[in-house]
Formats: sequence, C-alpha cells, structure tokens
Amino acid sequence: MTTVVFILAFFIILIYALLVLSFFIGWIRTKKHLPQMPGPSVRVSILIPCRNEESNLLHLAGALVAQDYPEGKMEVIWIDDHSTDQTVEFLLDLIQQRPGWKLIRLDDHLFGKKAALKKAMEYATGELILLTDADSRPGILWVKTMAGFFEDTGTDLILGPVILGPVSNGFGNIQKLEYLSLVASSVGAAGIGHPIMAQGPNIGVRASDYKVMVNNLDNRFASGDDVFLLQAMKSIAGKKIGYLLNSDAIVSSKPAGSLSGFFRQRSRWASKATGYKNPFMILTTLSVLVANLELLAALICGLFSWVPISLFFILLGIKTLADLPLLIVSTRFFRCTNLLYWMIPVQVIYPLYVAVAGVLSQITPVQWKSRESGRR
Repeated sequence: MTTVVFILAFFIILIYALLVLSFFIGWIRTKKHLPQMPGPSVRVSILIPCRNEESNLLHLAGALVAQDYPEGKMEVIWIDDHSTDQTVEFLLDLIQQRPGWKLIRLDDHLFGKKAALKKAMEYATGELILLTDADSRPGILWVKTMAGFFEDTGTDLILGPVILGPVSNGFGNIQKLEYLSLVASSVGAAGIGHPIMAQGPNIGVRASDYKVMVNNLDNRFASGDDVFLLQAMKSIAGKKIGYLLNSDAIVSSKPAGSLSGFFRQRSRWASKATGYKNPFMILTTLSVLVANLELLAALICGLFSWVPISLFFILLGIKTLADLPLLIVSTRFFRCTNLLYWMIPVQVIYPLYVAVAGVLSQITPVQWKSRESGRR
C-alpha cells in the first residue's frame, strides 16, 4: 500500500513540475518589447470602476496625470458603483480640472464591476481600452508602452505585468511573492501559446472586441472580469493575445491589509474557477490544486505516522526546485530578488492557504467591496 501511495504522490508532483517547467520555458521565450519610433498615436480610453475608494484615488489620479502620452489622445473614465464615502465628491472635483476625464454613476438597478465596465463602454471613444483598478498605480510610461505594443504588434488582448506593493512587513512580502508566482505563470503560459491568467489591474484590449465581450462576461461571479475576458478572447479564432514583458508597463497594486482580507480576496479568486471552460486553464488549476492538497495530506499523514514524514519533505523539495527557476527570472524582472528569502515560508504555507481558500470559496458568500456576490 505504501508503495502505491509513493508512486501516486510522485506522479502527481511530476505533472506539476512539468507544468511549471513549461511556464519557465514560456517566460524565456517571451521577448521584451522595445517600442518603435515614432511613438504611438492611438487613442486610449482608461476605464476605472470605483466603490468607496477615497483613500486610493489621489495616488492613482496623480499617476494618470503624470502619464507621458498626448493629453488629447487619452481619456479616463471613472465609474462609481454607489460609493458611500467621499469618492464621488473627489472625482467631481477632479474631472473639472482635467479635459477628457469623465465620471459615470451607475443607475440604482445596476451594481458590480462588470456592470460598471459595460456602462463605461457606452462612453469610451478610444481604439485601445486600458483596464486598471482604483487601488493600483502605474508608472509614467504605462499608457505609452501599452499603446506602443498595441500599434507595433496588432495584439487584440494585452496582458500586462502587475506587482504588489509597497510592502513593509513579512505578511506583505509573503503576499508579494505568492502573487508574483501567479504573474510569472501568466507570462510563461502566454509564452507557450496557452495563456491562462490575466491580472485585472493591467489589461489592454481592442475596443471593438471589448464592446462585444463586456456584455457577455459571466455575472455569476463577484470577480473574474479579467480571466473571463481572456477565456472569451481565446475562444475566437484569429485573435492575438500577448504578454507585454516590459518594465515600463508594470502596474503596482495594493496587497491585502489583513489576514482576513487576504483570505476573502483569495476565496473570491478561487470561486471563479468553476466558470472556466478552456481545457488548459482547467488542467492548470487542477494540477496546482491537487499538488498542494497532496503536500498538505502528506504532512498530516506524516505527523500521525500513517506514512513516513520524509514523503512530505521529498515532495516539498521537488515542488520547490520546480518553482525556483521561474521565480528567479520573475524576481529579476521585477527587481525584487530579496523576495526569494521568503520562498520556503511561502512553500510551507501555500498548501494550507490553497485548501482554506478553496473551501471558503464554496461554503461562504463571496464578497467584493462589502457586497456579497449577486447582491447589492
């Protein structure tokens, strides 16, 4: 019986290791895009859904004002989702000072991020749509770099790099490394021609496509506008999806401020997995889930002497060695190699986090911006 358990355990972790190795190869194959001269001239619409974001808007507005892009070629559309703080007042004052900036307020019967994005597309005039979150902060060359990639390559859906930050403690560093592993996997999967994830704070999409797709986003889930957009684009033959691996395109996003907030966020992300239809997305999700649940099971069984505890350490070692190359190249790109010191804690904690987030996503109401999924 023990032999069968060992064989099955090694088979599962081998599948995971091969998957991560393919992502590493995909990262290596993804070339950094160097903008062509002259600079891009495409008209850009930036869509930003907001709900109770008064503490974040000043930073994002400042970053958008500082963009190195022709003012007449860039519009910013803020969509308020029934905020109860000072968000609307701040935005009303802001748009009076900025030509080309608009504020849209959702009608009483509309709510949620997907409804906000759908409403914004009724007003967007750009050929390229850029999507970001209200608690995110792009660099000053973000719009120029995304627009240049769009013009130079003809890419219909642009996946852009995202990093968590700033962080100031161990909890923040653990979140940052864990999120970085997701971003690195996104780059690698796109590099082998099978994109599986998109990071919501940094997406570019051709407006003519998005006007159709935004109406068909899956409204059963509180989040997922990013991955369901990717899934929809993948289902259309001939559409070009590319990852923009350029440091000028990086957008930083705020980490969760508390452990409970972290688990609510991750359980929300996990809940949308039941809406995946693409076979490779499903395979990847199952491989990661099963490999981490296997590690957790090996640890528990080892502590009770049902299997040798060495099985847990062997499996953990294989997984760590499989993850390491991808994390090395990604931390170098994001200039945060110091995060590798947190790799072992993350590797040990990750299986428990996957199990808890997975369970919570199925048994508790999923919340986004103080709302349960499907409710106002």
